[in-house]
Amino acid sequence: MRSIARFPLLLAFGFGSAALLAGCALKPPPAHDEVLQQALPTTPLPPAWQAASAGTTVGAAWVKTFNDAQLDAIVAEAITHNTDLRAAAARVEVAQQSVIVAGAAMKPQIGAQLGGRSTYDHDSGGANSTTLAYAGVAWELDVWGRLRAQTASAEYGAQAAALDYAWARESLAALVAKSWFLCIESRQLLALAETSVAVYAELLKLVNARRAAGKDSDLNVAVVTAKLESAHSSVEAARRTFGESRRALETLLGRYPAAEIAIAPVFGALPGPSGASVPSALLERRADIVAAERVVFAAFRQQESAELALLPSFGLSLDAGRLSNILTSLLSLNPWLASAAIGMSIPIYEGGALKAQVAIATAQQVQAVANYGSVALNAFKEVEDALANERLLAAQLPFDESSLRARTEAVRIGTQQFIAGRQDLLWVAELQTAQLASESNLIQLRAAQRANRIHLYQALGGGYGDAAEVAAAAPTTPPITPR
Repeated sequence: MRSIARFPLLLAFGFGSAALLAGCALKPPPAHDEVLQQALPTTPLPPAWQAASAGTTVGAAWVKTFNDAQLDAIVAEAITHNTDLRAAAARVEVAQQSVIVAGAAMKPQIGAQLGGRSTYDHDSGGANSTTLAYAGVAWELDVWGRLRAQTASAEYGAQAAALDYAWARESLAALVAKSWFLCIESRQLLALAETSVAVYAELLKLVNARRAAGKDSDLNVAVVTAKLESAHSSVEAARRTFGESRRALETLLGRYPAAEIAIAPVFGALPGPSGASVPSALLERRADIVAAERVVFAAFRQQESAELALLPSFGLSLDAGRLSNILTSLLSLNPWLASAAIGMSIPIYEGGALKAQVAIATAQQVQAVANYGSVALNAFKEVEDALANERLLAAQLPFDESSLRARTEAVRIGTQQFIAGRQDLLWVAELQTAQLASESNLIQLRAAQRANRIHLYQALGGGYGDAAEVAAAAPTTPPITPR
């Protein structure tokens, strides 16, 4: 009897094992060059960047190249506490758990049922009891590989989510660094606006003294007074900008935006220029591009799964248990029951739903390939823009510095000539206004250089910190299972 009872289980197990061993292999995913060719069929990549000559690739830990301890600290704080980054990390966790859900469909589903019921017969004064103890196993045999394709798609999706997180983390580090230098720029412009108030106040004191002596006119007094009032207005506007920039930075750090963060008074030294690798290397270096490629692979597997859903599916079920009720008790029977079944489901007519799913998955694959091309082209543009701006900003800097020196000297000479009575005060005031504008332009140019350098580092895919810092901040993702 025992051997007979085990026969359905052994038979079903043997059939299931044979079906699994004979399962069809999945198609190989498209190669990297094939994806690139489909994404950019008419856009050959140049051997070098057009805006600069080729050089060594930007290294990791670009934040540390600025030699700014406070910048290092606030970037680390943002990576730890930024709310948007925490949400991105949660999306990685969702994707990782989705892999487990998809993979679970390839494994046996085991369940048990336990129950009991008691019925009291009032007329006979007796109670009848029924008990049930049953266990079952259901297993869809992945003969064609549909479930494996779904699992592989989920795995690629998890990798894409992890790469998106890495890019979000890199983007956050870049945004924090840009915001930091924007705060320094805002502080320097505020200081310059306060200086302009002092300058025009001194000019107004001087012109009032000359008017009292009968050497100047009311017109000059009115003009300088207007410039002083405009300078006061500029101070308030600069204070507003400085406060907003600090609050924006504090928000990125996960702090309450109270405009209380301490800001350095001057820019640190700009790091030396970094070289750039060839454009093709960017495709495997930038996390957002690699993530877009993983989405292509995920769409490929999803399309494959949709096609395989058109084929028959096979299932295995095993059930065993014991049933006891009043009838079996009267007959002195409390049997153990076992059954095994193998079934096949053949899609015959489903209103075109399965073919529509294939069409949808095919269109999604085309969409993923096109998106990959868009992400790659945008990345190339970012690098070319940053490389070109590096050269142009560096070329502009000495002209602005020379202009400021010349205007400062002009103000000095003009002031002396005004005191000597050889020049009009309005002329001196205009020289002073031009000198202050040149100094403002120079502050903004130096800030633009640092913002562009950060943009170049990010565009080239350089890591914000060293390998240990990056690894510590990254959520894990399961490796893609070899197929």
